Amino acid sequence: MNERDSFSSKLGIIAAAAGSAIGLGNIWKFPYMAGENGGGAFIVVYLLATILMGYPLIYTEFAIGRNARSNAIDAFSKVTNNKKFNIVGYLAVGTVFLVATFYAMIAGWVIYYFFLSLTGGLYDVQVGMNVADHFDMVFATMNQNIIWPILGAVVAILATGFINFSGIKDGVEKYSKILMPVLFVIFIGLILYSMTLDGFKEAVTFLFKPDFSELTPKTVISAIGQAFFSLSLGMGLLATYGSYIPKSENIRAVSRQVVIADTIIALFSGLLIFPAVFTYGGSPAAGPSLIFKALPQVFYQMPGGRWFGALFFLLVIVASITSMISIFEIIITCLMEKAHLNRHKATLVVVAAVLLGCIINILGEGPWSSFTVGGMSIFGLLDYITNNITIPLTGALTAIVATWFWKYIKMENELTSDGVYKSSAEGPFFFGLLKWVIPPMIVVLIITSL
Repeated sequence: MNERDSFSSKLGIIAAAAGSAIGLGNIWKFPYMAGENGGGAFIVVYLLATILMGYPLIYTEFAIGRNARSNAIDAFSKVTNNKKFNIVGYLAVGTVFLVATFYAMIAGWVIYYFFLSLTGGLYDVQVGMNVADHFDMVFATMNQNIIWPILGAVVAILATGFINFSGIKDGVEKYSKILMPVLFVIFIGLILYSMTLDGFKEAVTFLFKPDFSELTPKTVISAIGQAFFSLSLGMGLLATYGSYIPKSENIRAVSRQVVIADTIIALFSGLLIFPAVFTYGGSPAAGPSLIFKALPQVFYQMPGGRWFGALFFLLVIVASITSMISIFEIIITCLMEKAHLNRHKATLVVVAAVLLGCIINILGEGPWSSFTVGGMSIFGLLDYITNNITIPLTGALTAIVATWFWKYIKMENELTSDGVYKSSAEGPFFFGLLKWVIPPMIVVLIITSL
C-alpha cells in the first residue's frame, strides 16, 4: 500500500473529482429530472440536499478512502476494523456497475446523434411529415437498428478504457485536466447563446420560482437521489479517489470546490436547455429522452441549429467520458486489489463487462422493449433502482459507518491531516446531521417513495 499511486497536484484532484461529478448526471439527467418534477420546488430540495447532505458526505467518503488507502469494498471495513462493513462497499460497487452499463448506452446514443447533427441527417425531415413525429422516428429507428448505438457505446467504452489503462497520473489525472477545460469552454459558449433566446425568462421562472404544491415524497427522494447521483455519492467513487489523495491536501477545501463546481454546472444545464425548449415549444417534462427528442426539434427550428446541436452533443460526449473515467476506476481498483489483477488486465475485464451490460440495456430499448418490469424497460428499472434506492441507501450507510463506528475524533484527524489544518467550525453540526438526521430521513423517504 505504501507504493499506491496518487494524484500529483490539487488541480488534478479537483479536475478528476469534478469530472466524475460534472457529467451526464448534470447535463443529461438534471434537466429532465427537474422538468419531470416541476422545476423550482425540485431544485430547492436539490440545493438543500447538496448543502446539508452532499457536502458532508463528500468529505466523509474522501476521508474514509484516504484513511483506508484501499479499494471501495475494503475501505469501510478498514477504517472500522470490522469486515462486516464490506457490505457497504459491495453495494456501492454493484451500484456503480449498473450505472456504468446505462451511462455507456447514453454515451453511445449521444455519439450517434453528434454525427447525425454534424452531417445534417438528424434534421432531414420528410416533406409533409410532422417535425415531432420525425424525431420520434429517428429515436425509435436508432433503438431498433441497434448497430449504431452499440458502435457509439464501443467508442465511448474504449476511449474511457484507454484513459484508465494509463493509470492515475498519466491517465485519469492527465485527461481530466484536458477534458474539464474543454467542457467548460463549450458549456459557457452554449449558455451565452441560450441567454439571447426569447424563452430565457420563462426558463428562469420555471427553474427558480418554486411551486411547493408540486412536492411529494417521490419528488423529495428524486431530488436527493439526483443530488447524490450528480455528486457521485453512494457509488464508492469518492472513497476510491480519496485513496489517491495525498495526506498534505485539505479534504474539506477540495470537497467545497467540487460541490460549488457541480452545482453551478447543474443549474446552468437547466439554463442552457430550457430557454431553447420554451422558445421553440418543446416540453420540459419530456423525460430521459429530452435531449434526443425535444432538443432536436428545437435545433431544427433555430438559425444555425445544426451546428448548435453538434456542439451540444459534443459537450455531452465530453461529459460522458469524464463520468465514465471515474466509474471505471472504482471497479478497476477493486479488481486490482481483490482479484490481484494488474491495471491492464483489470481494465480489459471492466471494458468487456460494461460492454456486455450496455448491450443488454440497448436491446431493452429496442428488440427487447416488450420486456418490462412495473412498466419500466431494463434501463428504466436500473435508473429507478440506483437513483431512488441504492445510491441514497449507500449514502445513509456511509454516514452510519463514519459516525457510529469510525467516530468523530478519528474522522476529524483525517480531515485535518492530523492537525495540519484547523478543525472546521461547522464540523460538529455536519457530524450531527450525518449521525442523527441523514440516515433515518433517507430510509423513511425511500420507503414512502416506493
